[in-house]
Amino acid sequence: MEQTIRHTTDWTYSTIASWLGVTIACFYYTNGQQNIWMQTPIHLALLGLLWFIIKRPNDYVNQAASAYFVLLVLLMQLTTTSLVFIHLVMFTAIFSAHFSAGKMLLCVIAILSAYSITHWQRWEGDIPWVTLLVWFFFSLMNWFVSRRIIESLNIHYQSKQNYKELKATQSLVTAMGAEQERLSLSRELHDTLGHKLTALSINLDFAKRQAAEESLEAISLCHRLSQEVLEEVREIVSKQRQKHALLNDSLQQVFAATPQLICKLSISDEIDTLTQQQSICVVRFCQEMISNTLKHTKATEIQFTVQVKPSNDAQDKTPWLVASALHNQKELKRPKPANGLKGLDERLQLLSGTFKQYICEDRLFSEISFPLTQTEDANGSRHH
Repeated sequence: MEQTIRHTTDWTYSTIASWLGVTIACFYYTNGQQNIWMQTPIHLALLGLLWFIIKRPNDYVNQAASAYFVLLVLLMQLTTTSLVFIHLVMFTAIFSAHFSAGKMLLCVIAILSAYSITHWQRWEGDIPWVTLLVWFFFSLMNWFVSRRIIESLNIHYQSKQNYKELKATQSLVTAMGAEQERLSLSRELHDTLGHKLTALSINLDFAKRQAAEESLEAISLCHRLSQEVLEEVREIVSKQRQKHALLNDSLQQVFAATPQLICKLSISDEIDTLTQQQSICVVRFCQEMISNTLKHTKATEIQFTVQVKPSNDAQDKTPWLVASALHNQKELKRPKPANGLKGLDERLQLLSGTFKQYICEDRLFSEISFPLTQTEDANGSRHH
């Protein structure tokens, strides 16, 4: 498969309308009632095949093309109208993204040749070359135009996805920068002002015990005020160090930019503040799963779960972050990894993590995991 097809509603309507037009023309120019009954199952088979291609345009491409070819050749034996070549034009449009110019050229020549051979006696040797050449060039031009349209749609779609990913990553980086500033401020308050206020409170308490009667009240007031200020500083530090839902907020922005798919998220409360690299990896995973679901399925809902699990190694006490995705459409086989999944796997290797997909009860499970060995503080140092 060279390209991925993304159908629009107009494409679906035009395909069904074209099938209906060919069917009516074949019935109109038929030689008799018996011929109509012979054509009917072929037309219905073509409709069923077209509907399958509309719903799953990127699956079983060669098998669908072969079936279309056989049905079209069979139909040619039962009709005299050259309007049957509308199916040839549809063939070039449907498989334009999957077949190269050479492969499509062979298909067009094969269908035109089959039509010429089966209608040779009716023409009595006078082959309508002009008609065949017109359909030949029209079909190839249709292949070229359809291919360019699909490429343009793919580029437009990918640009929209890249923009969504950029905005989500930008939001995540900005939010993490703000959090690191808060952590840095809380650390400075604790390490400098907090320590000095503690020393001041201890010294005032000692002075209060040694003070004369006339200065005892003033020193006691100062001691009480120093304790109140120290308590306020501790409260400020505690608030600044509270966990912030950065990952959740970033993912919700990604979900909001994807209105055609219902995205649900469950994040474990056990997850502490992640490093920027770890958070971006989870966001990238969710973005890639959304993108693949939209491109290759008709799913309407996808569920994401982010949680902390113990290591599979009983002797390893390091917790692991596990993020999984599951959409609501049945899958029969595991998809082949494209560039997006390969890039995600490379990102996980930097985190000593893994990515896996598997089919269970006709459902596709996608999962990433990596060890939560270290986190970054605002100064770039690391701690467990």
